[in-house]
Amino acid sequence: MTALDLIWKTLGDLKSPKILIRLFIPFAIGLVLVSLLGYGLFGWLLASGFVTDSAIVQDMNQWQLEAESTIGAIPLIGGLLLWFLGMVFTVIAGLIGIILGSYLVLLFAMIITGFMTDSLVKAVHDLHYPHTDYQGHGSLSGMLWKMTLFGLGMVLLLLLTLPLLFIPLVNLLWFWAIGFIFFRYALVLDVGQVILPEPLFKQLSPFNRWTPTVTLAALFSLSLLPMISFFVPVFGVIALAHYYFDQLSLLPVSNEEDSP
Repeated sequence: MTALDLIWKTLGDLKSPKILIRLFIPFAIGLVLVSLLGYGLFGWLLASGFVTDSAIVQDMNQWQLEAESTIGAIPLIGGLLLWFLGMVFTVIAGLIGIILGSYLVLLFAMIITGFMTDSLVKAVHDLHYPHTDYQGHGSLSGMLWKMTLFGLGMVLLLLLTLPLLFIPLVNLLWFWAIGFIFFRYALVLDVGQVILPEPLFKQLSPFNRWTPTVTLAALFSLSLLPMISFFVPVFGVIALAHYYFDQLSLLPVSNEEDSP
C-alpha cells in the first residue's frame, strides 16, 4: 500500500456518515476554544509586561535600533537597504505568524480528535476490515506521559535553535519540521496503541516506515491553512488505521487449540 493509496482511502471514507460526523466535531469545538482561549491568551501574553519587559526582547530591540542606525548611515543605498530588509522581515514574520496560528489550531484539533480515536478506528474497521481482529496495548496515562515528554523535548529543541529563526526560508522549514515530528509521533502512538500489539507497534512505528511518514507529511502540510487544520488530525487517524489494519491482515492467522 502506497502513500497515495492511503490518502485516497482516507478521502473515500468521508462518504461514511459515522466518519463524516466525527470529522466536524474538532472543527465545531476547536473553533470556539481557539477563538476564546487560544488567540485571546496568545495576544494577552504578547502584550504583557512579562514579554515586553524581558531582557531578551529589550536586547533584540536595542540590536535592531543599532542595526538600523548603522545601515541607514551608508551613503546612497542605506535607505534602500532598510526598506528592503524591512519588507523581507515583514514577510517572514507574517509567514511565521501563519504557521504558529495553524499550529495552535492543529494542537486543539489533535486534543479533541484524541478522544475520538477509538471510535474512528472502529468505524474504519467495520467498513473495510471486519474480519481482521485487533487488540491494542499500553494505557492512556502511559501514552499521555510519553506525549508530554516528547512535546517538552520538541519545545526545548526549538528554544536551542532560536538563531535559525533569523535565517530566511530555513526558519520556515525548521518550524514545519518541528511541528511535523510531533504530529507524527503523537498520531502514531495514539492509533498504534489502539490497534497494534506492542511487538508489531515497535516494528511499524520508526520514522523510516516511509508509507505512513509520507502520508502524514502530506496531510500535515494541509495544516498550513488554518481552517483545514481542524480536519487534519482526523485524516491522519483514518490513514494510519488503514495502514495498520492492512499490516495486521497480512499476518498469518494462528489457530490455537485449547488444551484439555
